[in-house]
Amino acid sequence: MKILSLFFLFLSAITTAQIQLIYFTDAHQLYELNDVEGGRGGIARLKYLVDESKVDEPETYTIHGGDFVGGVLYGGIFKGETMVDAFNQIPVDIFNFGQHEFDYGYDHLSQLVGRSNGKFFSSNLIDQNQNTILHLPKYLLTQKAGLKLLWIALTDQISTTQKDLRLIQQNIDLAVGEILNSVSKNEYDQIIVLSQIDLEKNKKLIQKFPEINIILTEEVDEYHSQINYINNTPIVATAGNMSTAAKIQLSKNENPKIEIISLDQKHPKNEIFEEWEAREKLKIDELMNDKIGILEVDLDAFESLKSESLAGNLVTDAMREFYQSDFAIIDGSGIRKSVEKGEFTLGKIRTLLPFGNKIVVVRIKGRDLIQFIESQIFLEKPKLIQVSGFAYTWDKMNRKLVFQNIDENEIYTLALNEYNFQKLKQFESVLIPAQHQKSLPDYEVLKIYVKKHSIILPEKSFRIQIIEHE
Repeated sequence: MKILSLFFLFLSAITTAQIQLIYFTDAHQLYELNDVEGGRGGIARLKYLVDESKVDEPETYTIHGGDFVGGVLYGGIFKGETMVDAFNQIPVDIFNFGQHEFDYGYDHLSQLVGRSNGKFFSSNLIDQNQNTILHLPKYLLTQKAGLKLLWIALTDQISTTQKDLRLIQQNIDLAVGEILNSVSKNEYDQIIVLSQIDLEKNKKLIQKFPEINIILTEEVDEYHSQINYINNTPIVATAGNMSTAAKIQLSKNENPKIEIISLDQKHPKNEIFEEWEAREKLKIDELMNDKIGILEVDLDAFESLKSESLAGNLVTDAMREFYQSDFAIIDGSGIRKSVEKGEFTLGKIRTLLPFGNKIVVVRIKGRDLIQFIESQIFLEKPKLIQVSGFAYTWDKMNRKLVFQNIDENEIYTLALNEYNFQKLKQFESVLIPAQHQKSLPDYEVLKIYVKKHSIILPEKSFRIQIIEHE
């Protein structure tokens, strides 16, 4: 009878072993965003959630899915420095990388990782010697409350951040396969994938590796969370900038139980962290309220993704004028957020251009510039290039670009940001590299232009024409 009782006690322990995950992603800004009524996100709400959740379930992992460097105005100014301090005090236990973690360079990220108390790791980012980046673990094996977990971390779109020989994206399927082949099944009860890849790739990953128990992925929508299922395997995408978090209960013999928590005006805040948020916001407000000029029209950032835009014309004209170049270009996604007409403050300039990309000037043949623009527009997800000094027509039906004011054999001077320069395959020479003292951040170039002209009234001038159909 005693043996039987011990058996049932053992069986009960196996079936009830349970831990909790608190998952959030894309946390670019320490204090709440005020673009919805009552605000959203912020470390004060997140801290309250984590502390409260641990009271009910002490066996908790707090996880950030990736992208805390850059991304918004605040991130562009502090480049993740203050976010590491906040994460240490929440605290955040486990981190994956998003591609934006590398926007300010490999070495900058290295010092951020060195300051963190949490565990960073990567399953598919390697250096030129085939070592995991920063000599971090390729995977994690953890155990809490008798539940053994294998963690895999995946990052995509590395081609969209700063190039570095120490940063190479390994094939995702190959990376996952290598881990699953090298780790004995006796070492884990469940597999958790932290994924900075899109929804369709996540679905294919589960289909290829059905032993995966849950995927915690990047934001699909800035304001809304999504949970998608492939069979019984959930793909959890919380909203951006800490707008929501997922509270997940894991146990050995049951499917994950998932609750999405809205970190909005209804959610309580940790008082100490709320004071911290207020200090940070005041610091930014004082810096950003400096009036530079007058903006006569609204600038729609989203227009830059699909057509010639006032914002695109303004930014490229500023670059071209400052560097006295023949041409200037910027891809539409580099113009991040819209700004309204009125006082043109430093805050509005930094809102428009939050990344602080340095400007590079090159000598380039017309044909090479044309090939670069074609390479961006004919991507699976086209990147429209905003321009100054020339024009082009995009015939979508016939998949054709026609350029005006560019001679294929002529050599021109071209101003572009470092992000686009790294994608440039052919050019004659570099006149001003990003490391040169004359290379200024894009927002600084725009600030100088606004200060010089005072009244800013950009106009459309048929620089980009798009033919949808005949």
